[in-house]
Amino acid sequence: MKWKTGDNTLPHLAGAIPEGVVNHHFSYYTVALEGWRRGLNLTFHNTDRGGRKPSISHQYTLSDGNVSYKFVCARSSYISKETINIAEDKTLAYEYMRKNGVPIPETKTFIYNQLDIEEICDFGETLGYPLVAKPTNRGGGKGVHTNIANRNELREGLKDIRDNHKAEKVIVERYIENAIDYRFYVMEDRVLAASKSYSSNVIGDGRSNIEKLIKDTNKRIRKNVSTHSRRMRINADMEAFLESQSLSLKSIPLKGERVFLRAHGTYLGHRLNADCTDEVDSEFKQYAVQALKSIPGLPCGSVDMLINEDTGEGVVNEINSKGEIMMHVSPLEGKARDLPKSIIDFYFPDTQNKRCENFYFELNPIKEMFLNGIADEIKIPNLPVGDQYTKEITLKGKYLGPKYTKRLHREGARFQLIGSVKNVHKDNVIVTVIGRKDSIKNYETFIIGYKRGRTTITSVESTEIKKFDGMSNINMEFK
Repeated sequence: MKWKTGDNTLPHLAGAIPEGVVNHHFSYYTVALEGWRRGLNLTFHNTDRGGRKPSISHQYTLSDGNVSYKFVCARSSYISKETINIAEDKTLAYEYMRKNGVPIPETKTFIYNQLDIEEICDFGETLGYPLVAKPTNRGGGKGVHTNIANRNELREGLKDIRDNHKAEKVIVERYIENAIDYRFYVMEDRVLAASKSYSSNVIGDGRSNIEKLIKDTNKRIRKNVSTHSRRMRINADMEAFLESQSLSLKSIPLKGERVFLRAHGTYLGHRLNADCTDEVDSEFKQYAVQALKSIPGLPCGSVDMLINEDTGEGVVNEINSKGEIMMHVSPLEGKARDLPKSIIDFYFPDTQNKRCENFYFELNPIKEMFLNGIADEIKIPNLPVGDQYTKEITLKGKYLGPKYTKRLHREGARFQLIGSVKNVHKDNVIVTVIGRKDSIKNYETFIIGYKRGRTTITSVESTEIKKFDGMSNINMEFK
């Protein structure tokens, strides 16, 4: 089953994203799909049965028969564990970036069992409020406390990071007020994509009030694979923040006016992304390249920055070696960037310009088999080779029941055909097949000659066989 993609979709992915490929699944599925569509062998591995982090628990290998790379999200086994450890440890990454002249926040790392929380608070007050406190080994905004305004908030944030996020170390750093979260995807010395993550917001049309704009924007959010779970929910916090701007849910913004519904740095899991690759200042792009180059052995990855667009101040606050690319490939606003192509070009340069855009594979059956413990490794059938053709065969008769149609389904798979067997009703079956001409011809001969029990075929109507130029998964489906 296909996922209905949003408006900002790469043309070759339109109609090719199956149900269940949303949020973080989208980041790794699109890279795996790109490699598979170029004829690479694709195998999925279950590394953490029932794991809640799909980009980690569902790893995959791409191979051309000579070179193989195992991927975690968009990061391959080409990158050493030592490099990953440096990049993913915020304190270490800061040290490497500082030595390379990369602008980073005023910051210090503390070990919980070596200092009392009050001593950490004392340091925080020397920096001055507002502050940020975050664990050293978490990503995705988990455990991060931002815009800390006083000692009590700092104390409670430090306790939360220690007790609820089980962190052994904590970073305390200066908070850049009114800063926007930016993410750059960098490959060697180039920024391939840049996206900024706004707090929840709506854009006025000059007619609708904020409450109506929230409803309309939520429809777009739900439709977009990268923001699918980030629906904006009206609550007391939102209404209070609107009130602080002398607004309410009934206010009508001007056409094109962006109204923020949350303070920057809050509700981090609900941020909405907008592509800004062509507009972002070249100075910040250079900072991103410089940050990536600070980490030895890291050819590509994501660089996060905090940028105050009014003052022009910007600092690098994180490097993500896994490369969560969903916000670039399917932004809620702006142009989609084909990062999966760039990634596969980098690792498998001989496959450039060899993408077949007519087929995709389902992911939900793989996830279910992993979750249920049926398999720990699943190889995806190779991409169909050569010209593919399609034909529709309509059968009418008597007693064309489930047993009959299951046999048609099984034989279609045996002939290595793609398509579906659909029981319209007990006296009418429609078979749609995609495959090589000879396979389709042999399958049609089987259908015409096959008899089972009381089954009687009264008519067989077939369309002309034609070259397939549409979009299909690689299943032989039974509907």
